[in-house]
Amino acid sequence: MIAPRTPGNEPFRLAALHALPLLDTVAEPDFDAIVQIGQALFGVPTCLVTLVDAERQWFKARVGLEAPETPRAVSFCGHAILQEDVFVILDASQDERFHDNPLVTGAPFIRFYAGAPIMLPSGYTIGTVCILGPETRSSFNDKARGQLAQLAKLALTAITVRALRQDLDVSRSLAERCEAAMQATPDPLALLNAQGELTFCNDAFAALCPTWPDPGIALATALGLSAEDWSAEAMRNSGRREMQLPAGGKILAIYRDSGGFVVARAQA
Repeated sequence: MIAPRTPGNEPFRLAALHALPLLDTVAEPDFDAIVQIGQALFGVPTCLVTLVDAERQWFKARVGLEAPETPRAVSFCGHAILQEDVFVILDASQDERFHDNPLVTGAPFIRFYAGAPIMLPSGYTIGTVCILGPETRSSFNDKARGQLAQLAKLALTAITVRALRQDLDVSRSLAERCEAAMQATPDPLALLNAQGELTFCNDAFAALCPTWPDPGIALATALGLSAEDWSAEAMRNSGRREMQLPAGGKILAIYRDSGGFVVARAQA
């Protein structure tokens, strides 16, 4: 047996893999669908979405195999991630790299293997979509290689979508925390878009201006101001303006920011 060599970019490849993060996560439908398609499309008992870690290959999705991971030293995918194209072994028992591999001499008794690398846009290959079975094959043609490569692209898409969802969740959580902090402050605070329409106000601000309608109503309309008194255009030009709210007798200042305007207590 010949163990897979370590890529020259291994520290960076592992950093890219660990940054996702995908290892040791629960099963997810987007990845499970890929292995189910692969099993049916190629008529094999086993299809895997494999992530090659430092000392192991871990299966993000699997069908036809019970083990959640195997050592990298005996992995076929450890060899496959070194390739740019689909890596194919038609008869592992006759290949010097695998003939005495424990995955060949024992369960699952691999004879045929094909693995398409999953390469991130950064250029680092983090794993494969692979198929395998206990029967040898005489060939694995270009069409089949292309289809397996497409499954690897689907896996990359699933990884990308998953990362975007996580980023969105983080952004949503941060927005909720910011809104809670703004709501908790005793000073009046409101956010307006570039057209001067209310997008958020805390309870302290609402108490000062109880007649303010729902979001989407312009500040000038809510306060009964004429265009000469106040406008988004005027604020864009001046950057700041103090105004007397008709209720509460408090002086508020309007500040321009990158996305619109902030209404807050005027600084003494």
